[in-house]
Amino acid sequence: MRIFRSKQNKLIAFGLTIAVALVSAGTVLAGWGPIRPTFTWANPATYITFNSITDNPFFGDERAFLMTRDASAGTNTYTDSIDIENNKEYIVQIYFHNNARSDLNLVAQNTRVRVDLPTNTNTGLEAIGFISADNANPGTVHDTVGFTNDKPFKLQYVPGSAYIRTNLLNDVALSDSIVTSSGALIGYSALNGQVPGCAGFSGWVNIKVKAIEQPTVVPAYACTLLDVKTSAGRKVDATITYSTSGGATFKNVTFNWGDGNTTLTTNTTASHTYGADGNYTINATLKFDVGGTEQTAVCSKSVTFTTPPVTPPVTPPAGKLPDTGPGSTAAALFVGVSAFAGIFHYLWSGRTHRNF
Repeated sequence: MRIFRSKQNKLIAFGLTIAVALVSAGTVLAGWGPIRPTFTWANPATYITFNSITDNPFFGDERAFLMTRDASAGTNTYTDSIDIENNKEYIVQIYFHNNARSDLNLVAQNTRVRVDLPTNTNTGLEAIGFISADNANPGTVHDTVGFTNDKPFKLQYVPGSAYIRTNLLNDVALSDSIVTSSGALIGYSALNGQVPGCAGFSGWVNIKVKAIEQPTVVPAYACTLLDVKTSAGRKVDATITYSTSGGATFKNVTFNWGDGNTTLTTNTTASHTYGADGNYTINATLKFDVGGTEQTAVCSKSVTFTTPPVTPPVTPPAGKLPDTGPGSTAAALFVGVSAFAGIFHYLWSGRTHRNF
């Protein structure tokens, strides 16, 4: 059983976005489209057009032809929007009906259906269903169905799950091209693209999709190192190292040298020369783009510059022999001891001769 209230909401939503459609021509909007002439069960079209009857007694408003349900739930649970559960499969169904009056024998040619599944991850996603034929007016009609969850998720097509059902085709497999830009060829009695006009030739196309929750990615950023090398002349070469993840990106860095000077650069290196000795703290402030907002991280390093004092040479006073160090003192002592020994020997020798 079709949930008509959901379809009414879809129609209202589409009506509210008509002005946007006029501004952004060609954009597929939430709900059905395009705007087209409508018909009734009692007064069908006189030309080939798909899903434009508004009071189908078995379906309701055919313009809202795309539906979904939990694959494990009953066929009376189809709706236009569903809250998903992680790792569960869902049926996405397209109802197709060539609204041409049956007595005109108008057959749609090269009739195809396709389902565009979103490729992004979000807490709310929409699938879009299309029905097209070479000789239909309009050539393509579309409708949407919504999936929601409190956590980000993605939708994956279940390969081999597409099939068609008509009065003559009982769950016949369709090509997996149904989820590509070319779509899948359908038909009433064979997959030949031919769909005659009249409700008796209408049918359903089903595919399965799987909802998979995605882990929440938290952006991260950090200044991991400030390396500073010093050289002669009080020069410093600074290099920063940083890390990013989850979509955060590096923008620039400001080096505050601690002496009133700064350098802003998009590079990771910078140089500076100080004008005087002293202790300086270098702060590197890194800026990151995190989801469209600017965030910062800081690294610091201290440097010290001192100039050693210069000691002038000592000049001796005039008239004084220069002190040549310990060597000269030893030599003078040696000379004095030698002289004393000579005198003592002389005196001792004289005494000896007098005794003999």
